Order: sequence, then structure tokens, then C-alpha cells
Amino acid sequence: MKSNLNNKVEKQAENEFVGAAMELLNQLPERTQDIFKKRFGLSGDFSALTLDKIGRDYGITRERIRQIIADFKKVLYKKREEENFKKTEDILLCAIKENYDIIKKTDAIAKLNPQCLKQVESAIKFLADCSEKILPFFEKGRIEKSWLASAPIKERALKFAAEAENIFQEEAEPLAEAEIVKRLMARFSGFSSKEILNYLKVLARVKKNKFGKWGMHHWPEISPGGSREKIYLVLKEEKKPLHFSRIAELIDEYKLGKRKAHPQTIHNELIKDKKFVLIGRGIYALSEWGYSEGVLKDVIKDILEKNGKPMKREEIIAEVLKARKVKKTTVIINLNNNKIFKRTGDLYGLKK
Repeated sequence: MKSNLNNKVEKQAENEFVGAAMELLNQLPERTQDIFKKRFGLSGDFSALTLDKIGRDYGITRERIRQIIADFKKVLYKKREEENFKKTEDILLCAIKENYDIIKKTDAIAKLNPQCLKQVESAIKFLADCSEKILPFFEKGRIEKSWLASAPIKERALKFAAEAENIFQEEAEPLAEAEIVKRLMARFSGFSSKEILNYLKVLARVKKNKFGKWGMHHWPEISPGGSREKIYLVLKEEKKPLHFSRIAELIDEYKLGKRKAHPQTIHNELIKDKKFVLIGRGIYALSEWGYSEGVLKDVIKDILEKNGKPMKREEIIAEVLKARKVKKTTVIINLNNNKIFKRTGDLYGLKK
């Protein structure tokens, strides 16, 4: 799909959305205007107020406020043929149609309001609410708050959500973007890769992590909560042991948390959790990679016990280096501990 939305937005002055909204509201009685402005965030600090708060301001019930808004929406609907409203409605519809007739509200607003002005955002929401062509769509736990350009898209989006969730539940781990797109295209033969990605964006339970992988929103690999989950995700993605200070740096670089990751805090978490193994000076690995816990002499003992017979020094060193990031000389020094190890010729075994 060739996009002409950006050109339209560039030509559309920022205040046109606000202007079109105000033009509609100015046709209402003064008190009703004020109620609409407060409800849709078109006055004050441009934050939308609750029905209860507006009701308290006027000394009437929230239900009465709801009724006033519903009644006067009917008046506004009759004004939808006005030129400025139709112009802004076309811009909104263009944003939706260029996203295959469905777009998450926040994504549409980001496209149309690149300056992130609260008043413009409020005006866009109000104008969409006044349009009969722009359909709101929200399914709790399945579909994010979205706008549609055609009603049949609802059924398609819900079917897509079910299929995507089934894939991830079967796989039980995050998938690279190319992989999930390929699998979904196999199930939705008429969809392009861009259309698949667009539908993924509106799903509530499926999200993309900072490393570009998709999975269920509640998975720690997708939405890491505490420091330990962030540490695990960094090591898993880097696929190699790292110093605790580097792990802290990567947590910040990948923006996995709102606050700065402090190396000492990260170190403390690494020490506490058995998922992480110290394999060198300040260097940690994931225990699932096969690295062993304990001091080096215990690692050597474990290697000899598993082998069941004495081993050559170089064989022991090779096995130790698979489990620990240490110098060869450090292994040799530990092998010279004659209280634990016995040397016979060029073979080392455990002392009985």
C-alpha cells in the first residue's frame, strides 16, 4: 500500500483538528459545551475528566452528565456534513485504511499528532467519536482500544488473535518476528507480511520485546518485571557470559527499566538467584547453559567423578573451561592440591 498519509498530515495544520472540534462544539449551549470539553479533554490542562468529577462540578449526578452527552451527540451527528469536520474525518479514515482498516488508537494519534500535543490528541478522539464511519473496537484481554474503517474487520481480528495466541502457547517461548510472520501467513493465506504485523500490533495479549521477539505479554522474556528477569533476558539474548557491570549497562541500553540499573544492585541479584552462576571474576552465566556452581576444586572433583576414572591434565582443563571462565594456570594450581587430587604419571584422579 502506497502511503499518502504523511503528505496529508504535513499539509494539515496542527490546529485544524482542534478547530474542527471547536466548530462543532460552538453550536451547543454554553454549559453543554463545557461538559463536552471537560469530558473529552478540550479545556484546562486538556485531560479528560470522569463523569463523576464533571457531575460534582455542576451539582448533578454522573448519570445526568452521561445523558446530556448522549442527547447532544445526536445534535452533533447532524453537523457531520460540515466541511472542516469532513476534512479531518478523511484524514482519520486515511490513517485507518492505510493500516488495513484497523489501527490501535494510540498508534493513530501518534501518526496524526507527531508533536504529541494534548489538545490535538483530545480533538482527534472527539472527532473520531463524532464520526459514524470510524468504528471503535475494544475486546478486553484480546484487542487493544482500536479504530476500524469497516465492521467485518472485528471478526477477522478476533480470529487472528486466537490463532496468534495458540501459536505462542504451543511454542511456549518468544519467536523472532520473521518466524511468527511466516507461521501466521501460513494460516492466513490472503495476508501480506505487513498486514500480519499490523494485526499483531492491536493484540492485547501478544507483544514485542525490546529485542524484536514476539510472545505472550505476561511472559518475563517479553515484559520483564524485576531486576532478575531483566538480567535473565539480557544473558539469554546475548548468548554468552557477562560481567555484572556490563549486564547493568545492557539493561539501560535496551531500556528494560524506567530507572537506571545500578551495577551493585545487579550483582546482588546475581548472587541470590541459582539461575545465575559465577564463572569468573564478576562474570556470570545462566545455569541452564550447563555451567557448574561451587569453587573451582569442586568443579574439578565433579568432572573426575562423572568421568569415573583418572584423566589427563589437558582433558581436565578442557572440561573446566566449558564450565568456568578461568585461566589454565588456575586449573593447574588447583590440580596440585594433593589433599584432594592424586597424580599418577600424566593422569589425575581423586584421592581416596
